Amino acid sequence: MEENKASNAGQGLGIAGLVLGIIALIISFIPCLGMWAIVPGIIAVILSAIGFSQASKANAKKGLIIAALVISLVGTAIAAWQFYIFRNAPDKIEEFGKEFKKAIEEELDDEDLEDLQEAMEELEGEIEDLTEESIDEAVEAATEAIEEFAEEVKEAKEDLDDDDEE
Repeated sequence: MEENKASNAGQGLGIAGLVLGIIALIISFIPCLGMWAIVPGIIAVILSAIGFSQASKANAKKGLIIAALVISLVGTAIAAWQFYIFRNAPDKIEEFGKEFKKAIEEELDDEDLEDLQEAMEELEGEIEDLTEESIDEAVEAATEAIEEFAEEVKEAKEDLDDDDEE
């Protein structure tokens, strides 16, 4: 029985499967988009499996085809995992929201809510106390501070110019 190792049976499909498998693997690592790698991954698995079958029947080399099959399966598995995660995300988010609301309700008692309400009313009172006169005073104070700062900058610049001349 003579083995024909020079046969190229299945190699073309193996190379195509390898290329698609690498593309699927790379895309599968992209957050939020990785689940779309399932399409080229499945195609790569199919091409690699057909190429492996052809290579087995013709006793041809199978190394590249096995590599293509493994890479394709890994890329497809990662993409399927991301698809599963995104498919179940709304349920998990809703469950988290319910648990968070429950924890807040347990943590905050009536006294805490009353204290919070009093603090809010106090803040509202302080905001309402702002008058046109108090705003004008704040503007005047800010203007004076800016003028003083400008004078200090001018003096510092003159001092630097004097130092440069020496």
